[in-house]
Amino acid sequence: MANILIIDDDRMIRNALVAQLTLLKHTVMVAETLADGIEMLPLAPFDIVFLDVNLPDGNGLELLPALRQASSDPEVIIITGEGSAEGAEAAIRSGAWDYLQKPLLKQEIELQLTRALDFRAIKKNNSKPALTTLKRPKIVGSSPELNSRLDIVAQCAGSDANVLIAGETGTGKELFARVIHENSLSPECAFVVVDCAALPEHLVESVLFGHVKGAFTGADAKRDGLVKEADGGTLFLDEVGELPLPIQKKFLRVLQERRFKPVGGTQEIKSNFRLIGATNRNLDKMVAEGRFRNDLLFRLKTFYIELPPLRACKQDIRELVLYYIDRLCRHHGIENRGFVPEFMETLAVYDWPGNVRELISTLEKAILADREAPTLFPLHLPRKVRLRFIQSCIDGKRLESNETSSGMPSTNSERLSIPVSITDPPPTLKQLRDQVTEQLESFYLRRLMSQTRNDLDRIGRLSGLSKNRIYVLLKKYNISRS
Repeated sequence: MANILIIDDDRMIRNALVAQLTLLKHTVMVAETLADGIEMLPLAPFDIVFLDVNLPDGNGLELLPALRQASSDPEVIIITGEGSAEGAEAAIRSGAWDYLQKPLLKQEIELQLTRALDFRAIKKNNSKPALTTLKRPKIVGSSPELNSRLDIVAQCAGSDANVLIAGETGTGKELFARVIHENSLSPECAFVVVDCAALPEHLVESVLFGHVKGAFTGADAKRDGLVKEADGGTLFLDEVGELPLPIQKKFLRVLQERRFKPVGGTQEIKSNFRLIGATNRNLDKMVAEGRFRNDLLFRLKTFYIELPPLRACKQDIRELVLYYIDRLCRHHGIENRGFVPEFMETLAVYDWPGNVRELISTLEKAILADREAPTLFPLHLPRKVRLRFIQSCIDGKRLESNETSSGMPSTNSERLSIPVSITDPPPTLKQLRDQVTEQLESFYLRRLMSQTRNDLDRIGRLSGLSKNRIYVLLKKYNISRS
């Protein structure tokens, strides 16, 4: 039987679910808030979590990354009384099993529970590489957003199914494609890269499929195309949305038959390869506009990975900085660099429109700005990065000023006062230390909540605390998010 956690502040819903699930012989635990749910996660290897959306201390969807990181990786069934298409999409994109609207039907609950448990049983017996065994030497980071994409990469391993990787420029689409290849059934075979945006239109067919001698002016010798070079391995079509429509039609047949004719040739050539496409464009929109073939898109999207921008997983920035500073220093033949805390704080505030690629370029400029400096300071960073940090500081001070003028207490005017009374008999040193620590923590967290307008992501960046830890402290010190 399964271990099930219910996180819902509606007592009637909780009681009804507990009664129904207990009759099915499952072990059930309940929580009323996000903070309670987080505290319960380590208590048991939960198989299923029924999660409400509107909870007293926040939106239940905020808990999905923490649930994905739990050791038991439970299946999450969202239950809500205020369903919406946007909420359903956010839940499913974050890995939820299903999205159910209240009032809950007994048959629907039992059906989804059975399906989810069957899925877990199959997943448990699956021999495909787990995320922990995935070879990913150049993919740096451990954020839930990144790990959820690596989970799909692990699912790709052990098959030759086609993959489409989408994402903004600089998010690492080719890097992910290489990791998929390196974890495939034939990692020793060729990984052939085709930059579709750089292919001359009059030579696209020849570059992809090759040509025979005399096929056109300048074809002085027979030449194999890139599709043939990828035989047995992986063909990576970077910026696949740039392929001309006539080539898309021919390529569709290649995917179906694994055969093609070179330009000017009469004999078909066989090539068995795995196809990985990448794009920073909206291919669904291009299909609607008639600029991309719908049937080719279906073929490409057997697996679909949408890479997150760096601004969505800023907790990875520190790992990226440490990794690339070391590599860049070795590349340029200089001593490894350290950095002051303000250097990292400045990087964390910037939005990185060019993503990881822009971060790497920025770090290289900072290192080369002063080849003799053993420590990196914000002064070494480009002006636009530093100005963004300064602007964020100005915005923060303006917010505090507005709060003061509107009658709200300013956090800068607060003073921490810790009364220490030595009783008779005196407390132990540990008791005194615990008392002071709790008052410091409470003061610090209340000040951050006021300064950031309860922005938990910003609090996490400023304090270095995980969102889970912030929820626990909010509950411990009875600090309301409102």
